[in-house]
Amino acid sequence: MRRGILVAALALAAVSQTGCVERILAIQSDPPGAAAYVDGEKVGTTPCEVKYTWYGTRVLVLELRGYSLVRQEVVLNAPWWQLIPIDFITDVLIPMTIRDRLSVSYTLEPAPVLPEEAVLDRADELKKRAVPPKEPKDPKEPK
Repeated sequence: MRRGILVAALALAAVSQTGCVERILAIQSDPPGAAAYVDGEKVGTTPCEVKYTWYGTRVLVLELRGYSLVRQEVVLNAPWWQLIPIDFITDVLIPMTIRDRLSVSYTLEPAPVLPEEAVLDRADELKKRAVPPKEPKDPKEPK
């Protein structure tokens, strides 16, 4: 009986000390300071690191004033040691944290500068398409 309790206590202690896998996507840009969005959610400013749980394809967007927007699909593939049934060993049995880190880096291109005439032409075009505001009714007028 005591031996069974001792074995159970040791098993419980071993399981409570098990490791896990920490999945990280490191995002860098040149120049740094771009707002980083993963699947439409802002995750930080480059350089930054994003923890994730599931592998798969993510949509990464980098945005920095004065530079063209970067929109890229990033494929986060599972390493061989995260495939079933091997993942049980790395996620549960190994008593340490394993880091699966993928680093991506992008060079941002300066946004094209439009000639002043093109900007004014576009403004005129938008003015023509705009719906004029309705005149407010005089509250003293009968309905």
